[in-house]
Amino acid sequence: MPIEYKDQEYKESKAEILRRQSMERFLKFDQEKMISLFDLPHDEETMSIQFLGQTYTINRKSGELMQGERFADLDEMASVYEFLTTATHLPHETNDWQSIAALCTNTTDTSLGRYIEYLKPFEGKLTLMQEACAKLGGIPAGKGDVSSLIPVFNGITVWFQYWEADDEFPASVQFLWDASIKDFFRWSILWNIMTCITKRMREVVGLD
Repeated sequence: MPIEYKDQEYKESKAEILRRQSMERFLKFDQEKMISLFDLPHDEETMSIQFLGQTYTINRKSGELMQGERFADLDEMASVYEFLTTATHLPHETNDWQSIAALCTNTTDTSLGRYIEYLKPFEGKLTLMQEACAKLGGIPAGKGDVSSLIPVFNGITVWFQYWEADDEFPASVQFLWDASIKDFFRWSILWNIMTCITKRMREVVGLD
């Protein structure tokens, strides 16, 4: 029912609807199974999980996801909720690294151009990009001007590779995922996670 506010009807925005639906869907799942599987810190009110080096707290009654004092955004919600509600076993990586194009077999739109835009603040600042990866717990991994194995969730790693633009080629980025990632995420959610990664990279070195 619309809420009356200053003589005008209040209507939920698309983002608010998606947030509410995400919380409602999460609450349908067995939280005790999640807690047991991942040995999550919890009490009667909340449960928490590490994502990209930060602690996220879920209100077990409302489904609201928080990072510190702020509400998580939709990309963070999609990433965390998908991991917790999809997993039936602990991650076990195979070291069979696959590109997003190889994983997203049911779509032709696998361009990573948007992430080049997200990483534009790092242009000409490769050392700063390396620092950002390190602050996310990344381990240098070769192949690329900047290359790092970045922990996403416990047991889930992404191989981030970046090549800076030169006289012959534009800037290029690659996110490689272990083949086992399909046990934990629909391909569409990987885009949300990659958005979170580039945002966190900017944040940890003060570019956001």
